[in-house]
Amino acid sequence: MRLNELLKRSGLQVIDRSGEADPEILDICYDSRKAGPASLFVSIPGTRLDGDLFIADALSRGAAAVISEKLHPGLAAPCIKSVNLRSSLGRLGAALWKVNFSGMICVAVTGTNGKTTTAHLYEQLLCQRIPSEQIWMFGTVDFHLGEKRIPASHTTPEALDILRWIGESEHRPSGLVMEVSSHSLALDRIGGLLYNAAVWTNLTQDHLDFHHDMESYYQAKKRLFTDYMVSGAPAVINIDDPWGARLAEELTGANCVTYGRNEKARVRIVSWDCDWNGCRVDIEENGSRVTFSSALKGFFNIYNMTSMIAGARAMGFTDEQIRSAFDNVKTVPGRMDRVDADVPFSVVIDYAHTPDALENILKAARPLTKGRLICVFGCGGDRDRTKRPIMGRIVSENSDEAIVTSDNPRTEKPQAIIDQILDGIPLDFPHMVCTERRTAIKQALSIAREGDCVIIAGKGHENYQEINGVKHHFDDREVVMELLAHGDKN
Repeated sequence: MRLNELLKRSGLQVIDRSGEADPEILDICYDSRKAGPASLFVSIPGTRLDGDLFIADALSRGAAAVISEKLHPGLAAPCIKSVNLRSSLGRLGAALWKVNFSGMICVAVTGTNGKTTTAHLYEQLLCQRIPSEQIWMFGTVDFHLGEKRIPASHTTPEALDILRWIGESEHRPSGLVMEVSSHSLALDRIGGLLYNAAVWTNLTQDHLDFHHDMESYYQAKKRLFTDYMVSGAPAVINIDDPWGARLAEELTGANCVTYGRNEKARVRIVSWDCDWNGCRVDIEENGSRVTFSSALKGFFNIYNMTSMIAGARAMGFTDEQIRSAFDNVKTVPGRMDRVDADVPFSVVIDYAHTPDALENILKAARPLTKGRLICVFGCGGDRDRTKRPIMGRIVSENSDEAIVTSDNPRTEKPQAIIDQILDGIPLDFPHMVCTERRTAIKQALSIAREGDCVIIAGKGHENYQEINGVKHHFDDREVVMELLAHGDKN
């Protein structure tokens, strides 16, 4: 496609221009190292480095044109001056690769906790209408491009990358499910995408190293519902969550489908039951009560289930289709993931790495546990430090014994992180420190007795541990199975 046609089709606002050439454009990039012949380099003004610093590099690699928020006359290629370039990437990509979302069912899930499980549920829901090979999902664990699986580098990829994958795919998707992070919303990474339904799970403390305060965190998440939804599409909102209740009030004129135990919820949770075999929930909508069951475990999954029920009904899926979707999700990697082992106690792997998620997993396991609840956990380095003592306090209030260890220390010293966690744990609460995570897991298994439950929290599906900027292979489930298989728990 020629540059001028691309600009016209994308609707990019052209403020100024140098160079009248109209070169052929075959690709778009925002990383100069990925520039090549006939590529369009979009110079993003970053938080640390300005993309303009890399214009020369992009041109040396063959870039045929440049778009920047500043005009650069005298370049060997046309330069277009525009604004809000990060949010324009998606529209440029959609125009170049001729991606039309009008024939696609797109669902977005946002919230502090529950995004991954909810996204898996919606993926299976779409399978009730669309062949599985035509459904794509982007989430924290991995990316599903039909039958192809790609490890997730981060929760929400750039819209440009999604559009490139669609454009280059032999079989374009008919359904798309995405976990949408607050970072991607704050940084306009999903510009150009529109959703037929969006889900709000909850908002609790996390990412304050990036957003600085809860209000900014909320405003970033809110953008999904104000900026990226098809007109009239259902906004599925948990109003038991105070921030969700506020969102539902502020989205005046929107098609809000509220859910929760709250009497005002459109889809109301009436009763529920959970055990190690799964969950059952009774919901009421328009005076009619219906029961749904799932193999997912833990009370917090009652909310994840109900979020899918509410959205599914709003999109016209039948209750039988909803039940079929639940039947196809037995577990989600690293989410209330019980290890199948021949021992008289339970071992559960969970990704819980926020105060709310940690409290949820412990409270979910408590009524299912006859003996003691033992929690192995840590906190990530180079992230929100204020949540560390809070998580220590939560574990002391909701378990019987704690083993404090390393999560992903990244560039911080593990003991410094642990010391901040210990600030929230009373001295008389049974706890110990094992800086090395494998040792901590081994210690937990060694003290577990019949009827106990060991919760290993924080990393879930992750198969690495990041120390001093280097990722080392480490998988909580693998470690548990290895220790139990070799009898190394004692």
